[in-house]
Amino acid sequence: MTTATSGATPSRLPARTRDKRPALALLALLLVLVGALGSALLVYRTGNRVQVLVANDTIRQGQQVTEDDFGVAEIAFEDGAQVVSADSLQRFVGSQAVSTIPAGSLVSGQMFTPSELAPAGAQQVGVVIASPGRPSDAVEAGDIVRVFATAQESAVAAAEDATELVGAAKVVAVGAQVDTSDTIHVTLLLPEDVVASVVTASVTGTAALAVLPADTAPVVDWRTE
Repeated sequence: MTTATSGATPSRLPARTRDKRPALALLALLLVLVGALGSALLVYRTGNRVQVLVANDTIRQGQQVTEDDFGVAEIAFEDGAQVVSADSLQRFVGSQAVSTIPAGSLVSGQMFTPSELAPAGAQQVGVVIASPGRPSDAVEAGDIVRVFATAQESAVAAAEDATELVGAAKVVAVGAQVDTSDTIHVTLLLPEDVVASVVTASVTGTAALAVLPADTAPVVDWRTE
């Protein structure tokens, strides 16, 4: 029988590698929980929807709004969102737009004011422009125009026959074109001292407009304060 040599180092079994599967399983569980929480938050936000007011069509600066100017959209509500609940519609009817609001935009309370935007000494005046007095380009709300009165006896007045009534007036609104009429209806923001002469030109069919560059300052403009 052979005996172990004295002083020899006894043999050892290989050390067992620590099992990492519990840690991986815990990580997988955490990922599942995070994913479930994200899904629940998404479902919550999707389900937390509210009906808000939007602009049906473009609302022009200074325009006094009616119920027809607003529509209703349903959106997912976000904290801090500047929106107006659909049931607040009547609070805004009759107010004026502080600035131009594009069609389809979500509206907020800061976009409207119950106060009159026209400054003291100014009026919004409706004017009828017959075909001879219309500019070749279409007139739009926000345009700045020069207003003339042409000679009544001239169907197509020459420039020297026209009298300037307002050097620069802001167009507040333009009426829809009627197929059976060659006239256009515009609303102008005018100083009070020229209202009578502009109305007379409108009634007699002698009012004429010339569109000025967009950066022209009107004689009177909306209040910005």
